Amino acid sequence: MDWVKFHVYISAMDMIPNTNMVSAAILGTLVADASGMGLHWIYSQGKIAQIVKKNSDIPEFLEPDRANYEGAPAFFAHPHRHAGDASNYGEYLYVLLRAVDENGFDASAYIRVFSEYFGVGGEYVGYADGPMRETVFNITRFGKEIEKNVLSIETTLDDEKRKSAAHYISRYFFEHDAEGLKQTVRTPFKLQQWKADELEEVDRIIDEVSRSAATLGPDDDQMPALSRSAVLAHFYAGDELDAMTERAVRITNDNDDAVAYSLFFARIMRDLYEAGPPASGTEAASLRSFVERHVPSLPGKARELVERVLAESGLDYRGATKTYGAACHVHMAVPLSLHILLNTTSFVEANRANILASGDNCGRAVMLGAIAGALYGVGGDTGVPTDWIDRCSIVAKVRATPGGRLLLGETE
Repeated sequence: MDWVKFHVYISAMDMIPNTNMVSAAILGTLVADASGMGLHWIYSQGKIAQIVKKNSDIPEFLEPDRANYEGAPAFFAHPHRHAGDASNYGEYLYVLLRAVDENGFDASAYIRVFSEYFGVGGEYVGYADGPMRETVFNITRFGKEIEKNVLSIETTLDDEKRKSAAHYISRYFFEHDAEGLKQTVRTPFKLQQWKADELEEVDRIIDEVSRSAATLGPDDDQMPALSRSAVLAHFYAGDELDAMTERAVRITNDNDDAVAYSLFFARIMRDLYEAGPPASGTEAASLRSFVERHVPSLPGKARELVERVLAESGLDYRGATKTYGAACHVHMAVPLSLHILLNTTSFVEANRANILASGDNCGRAVMLGAIAGALYGVGGDTGVPTDWIDRCSIVAKVRATPGGRLLLGETE
């Protein structure tokens, strides 16, 4: 999808009037991520079981300890984090919420904040996964090349005005979408008394260079791709939801499987928001109906995996992990997340099964936490425990973002 179309999708926004379910989805994601961070990327269920047994059979909010990662297939990625902190996945959601407000998703702001926050000299200190590292690199590289790209475009502008256009377009490129950029650069050109046809030529150049920035992310199929779906589903519906989700995903994951699962996830979340909180005891059945509705939209392998999940009955995260895998890739994480969600009856049960399943529990939290939060809400016997929310250090930071102020209102 081209940047030149952003203004169309923003104007067609179809926001859910009530923020309760998206708020619960956001908090569910953050809690599921932070609560499993202490055991993140341990690929041995036996090892995890031993650690949890020593902790009074409580798997959540364990302090990251390098010793727990010895003697088992594992990767200790969070040596500088503490119990209750977010993993890299929770940080993706924080950055997203800095780029949404009452006008919806601002892709230009997301790219700018992503680079500033995760890049060299940024605030973020923690594990940098593949999509994060390569996206920051690509943004930096593309930013340096914008002026050169503009100068390489054939144009009717004379050399002096071509250089002036290149200067202003590259200066403001990551601060606006295409339409906003056009309006911004027109100001100095009008002051210099450029003619109408010259201003139109600058608009054409902006459209052309914007198309070259349609995808910045690497060809990567890992779970950071899904970190935008639950929030975008609050703002958009139908074709607009699909278009905005694909654009947002390809910023960090220019991969067709990552896009397909993100669209699938976004459509399910939109259905959940539109249907409203399900009656107690019907949560898993409600989710199943939406999964069944959207599974035909998935491409070959993805559709087969999700159909296999739908054919299963009863929670067996050990067997499901052997079947689908416990790593970061979407073909593994999405089916395993759905298996757990369709066979549990509360947020706590789903979250604990996710942690005990081993591997990339924080990656699965992106989908599992959001859906479980939306299904079960916050508080009560089955919802996201309020004391767990209080233990998540990132929540206060998220609440201070434009998206957090808008979406984290009162929850049921």
